[in-house]
This record gives sequence, C-alpha cells and structure tokens, in this order.
Amino acid sequence: MILQRKQVEAETGLSNSTIWRLQRRGEFPAYVRLSPRRVGLSAERLAEWLANREKESAN
Repeated sequence: MILQRKQVEAETGLSNSTIWRLQRRGEFPAYVRLSPRRVGLSAERLAEWLANREKESAN
C-alpha cells in the first residue's frame, strides 16, 4: 500500500519540512513519484523505518 504525504505525517508525527530535511540527509525513505503532482511512500518502507527508530532509541 502507498501512503500519501499527509498519511506519512500522521503516522510519524513529523511535519513535512522535517521529513524533507531527513530525506535530504538520507535518514528517511524517499517518496515515490506517483504522478506529476503526487508522491507517496510504501507503507512497508515506513514500517521498517519506524521499527529501526524504535531499536535505535532502545539502545
């Protein structure tokens, strides 16, 4: 399933600008271009990223 940008923001609790900064640093999965004006992110990739963040914060 592909999540829209607003859904990604809701799932992570991060703002669009924070996600953009993390993507620029290679610390967040890149969006996939769905159409000229729409991007999305795989729900699987987001779940993996969140799981890794949880592991990192546990250490």
